[in-house]
This record gives sequence, C-alpha cells and structure tokens, in this order.
Amino acid sequence: MSGYVERHHIVPRCLGGSDNITNIAVLTPEEHFLAHQLLVKIYPNSPPIVKAALIMTSHHTTNRVANKLYGWLRKRASVAHKQWLHENGHPKGMLNKKHTEEKKQQIRESTRRAIIDQRGVKIYAYNLDGSFYKGYDTITECANDLGTNPSNVKYTADGKFSHCKKKQIRYEYTDTISPYVKPKPVKGRERSKEHCENISRAKKGKKKPEGWAEKHSEAMKTYHKRKKEIRSQLGYSRIGRNNV
Repeated sequence: MSGYVERHHIVPRCLGGSDNITNIAVLTPEEHFLAHQLLVKIYPNSPPIVKAALIMTSHHTTNRVANKLYGWLRKRASVAHKQWLHENGHPKGMLNKKHTEEKKQQIRESTRRAIIDQRGVKIYAYNLDGSFYKGYDTITECANDLGTNPSNVKYTADGKFSHCKKKQIRYEYTDTISPYVKPKPVKGRERSKEHCENISRAKKGKKKPEGWAEKHSEAMKTYHKRKKEIRSQLGYSRIGRNNV
C-alpha cells in the first residue's frame, strides 16, 4: 500500500487490545474512518469506542464530515508536515537521535519550572492568629497540603471565604497579617429591648412577665383565625385544594 496510511487496532485498546504488530492493520484514512464506524455499530454502548469515532468526524466548522473529506484533510496535513520538515529540518536536529536519561530528567525539571512560572499562582497560608504558616508554588499544592480542594483555596485567597481549614490564604507574602476575628451572627431584624430581656430571663430560668402567656395565646388564636379565613377565600380545604 502506497501513499498516506494510518495504523488501526484490530481489537481496540479500550477492549483489551495490545500494540503488538499482530493487532495492527494498515488502512487508508477512508478505511480507518469506516472501521471506527463499524466498531460503533458493534459496540454502541462503549463510550471510548463512540468517542474515538466522534473525534474523527469533527471539523473546525462544527459540521460533520464524510470519510472522503476526512481522508483528504489527513493526507494534506501529512504532505504539509513533510514539506515543513524538508525545509526547516527536524526540531533541534534530533532526527534518529535519543536523549540520555539524565537529559530527559533535565527536560522534565525545566518544563515543570516553566509551567509553574507561566501558569502557577504562588499562594501563602497564615494561621488564624496571623502568623505565617507556609508558602506554595501553586493553588493545587496548597490544597493537597491542607487536605481540601483547589476551589476552596482560591475562594479564600479571593476573599469569598474568611479561612480554609483554619488557615488564612493570601496571594502576596507578608511576615504577618491581621488575626482572624469571628464575626457575630446577625439573624433577622434587630431585636427590641423587651425581646432581649425576655430571652435573657428564659436563659436564666426566670419566669416570663405576668400575662405573657395570655397575650401569646390571644395572638395565636387571631393568627389561626385569619389563616382559616384566607384559606377559605382561596378555596383550600384542610388537606389540600378543594376542587369541588
């Protein structure tokens, strides 16, 4: 077979197939595309099989493409890549060469540092008393150390959360920060002085003011009476809507 060809796994790797040459078929792009469509027919409920075929049918115009167009694109890409290599040579002149293990390790370290410098966000954690705890190169590293997820760390650094795992988080480093002060809970509207006195008496085990129970009883009777009138006007019965 001459021209541009592709390797196809006879038994897909997601189904236990190997990369052994006995499990590889050499196909044209059109044949390869049709082979994946047949696999979807055979294994319609296998997500990896369906996803592989779906990727082969995608196009930058968001329209599905036929196997002929797919083959033309792959062939054109292969020709363009070969032409570029012929004019520019292999990147870094590594054609038919291999890196030593020591060089590979150096590349890994330099790549890791580059990712941290370009994409990593340095983060600093402080104790609740404001003292410095530890610095991190990335949000993920901080989350793993504190035993939480990166979203919680980011929200704390952004100011959405006051602290995370008993640590205050900041984007900028300082020796110390302001200690964390627990805010006083405020629920509902402001309580009257009389209401606060009643709560205080109840907590101390003292009796409520004389006549309080009668006033409460009358208020509840008025409430339930009014509620019953409104439900009757709206056509509601005791157990639900009255459609009779």
